[in-house]
Amino acid sequence: MSGIGTRFLRDVDHGGRSGQPAAVAAALAEFVDRARDSVHVAIYDFRLGPATAEPVVTALIEAAARGVDVRIAFDRGKPAEQTTLAFATVGGDPAPQGTNAWLREHFDGTKVELGPVDPGGQIMHHKYVIRDGAHAAASVWTGSTNFTDDAWTHQENNIITVASRQLAAGFERDFDQLWTTRALPGTGVGDGGQAPVGHGTVGWTFAPGEGQAIDQRLAALIAGAGSRVRVASMVLTLHAVLHALADAITRGVQVTGIYDSGQMVPIVAQWRSSAHGAATADLFESVAAHLAHKRSAPYTPNGLHNFLHDKVLVLDQTTVATGSFNLSSNATRNAENSLVITDPATAHHYATAIDALVATYHR
Repeated sequence: MSGIGTRFLRDVDHGGRSGQPAAVAAALAEFVDRARDSVHVAIYDFRLGPATAEPVVTALIEAAARGVDVRIAFDRGKPAEQTTLAFATVGGDPAPQGTNAWLREHFDGTKVELGPVDPGGQIMHHKYVIRDGAHAAASVWTGSTNFTDDAWTHQENNIITVASRQLAAGFERDFDQLWTTRALPGTGVGDGGQAPVGHGTVGWTFAPGEGQAIDQRLAALIAGAGSRVRVASMVLTLHAVLHALADAITRGVQVTGIYDSGQMVPIVAQWRSSAHGAATADLFESVAAHLAHKRSAPYTPNGLHNFLHDKVLVLDQTTVATGSFNLSSNATRNAENSLVITDPATAHHYATAIDALVATYHR
């Protein structure tokens, strides 16, 4: 067995299956049900409707009741007036208020422990679950997917599970820092590493502690691509990545993929309001000319959140970068995780998923 599992979510209005939300809920509940010792969750946005909540909430409560250490660290949120901040400002989709109240409603009075994290001016943007991190059978669930009905129904997302005690140990260090400090500064420093998994390797890094290192690593991966780079990203505002993609195009590497124009259009308009920003807008548009795009609904706190929400690079036929880390300069200062998987089978799965999105949205 490879030790790596992948799941790709599609907007049900654009190729996704109607049963997708129930399938994700069942998969997450099953992941939790298999815990023997611990389930540690770090999640940005956790708000599910009754149908999808029932299996997940039940699994977490029952695990805690049988003695499993179940803890949920989550973004405490911002005042209401800050939830309309531009994507370029926060480096991600500003989570609507509600996670704190939802978690209290469903878990207060149970043995599930809740840990609100104060993100300061940034966001605690993780989406990971560590199961039995101290055991040989440890596994990590991560990717781009929040625990919301919109994320499971109307967004393009990916979920990756990796069975690796070494990987889980790295994630546990990050989780312990968040849980202990209930803040972002200093988290992620030195928590990275690399481990063999199946026939490949998995590397991991965390922001904000290693945010600049993630920036440099993603750009270096693109610079090292020999034949093809695929990208699927909600936003493309990370300057090093934009320059690396433009350079790849110039040297004849095939660059394909998709971004979310519903979120990028206002960012580009903001860039064009200054001379310095206009150069970045030109750079972005030179890359975007090679990509398809999804016209998602403009962001509002309580509207439909149907973003193309992936944060993925596929390099040649061997390597995938994924996780919660948006290709955004501000993401280097958020609490984020970034995985780099070198494994041809996993790369093939991600490449196929991106190609399907390009076929759907290329107009």
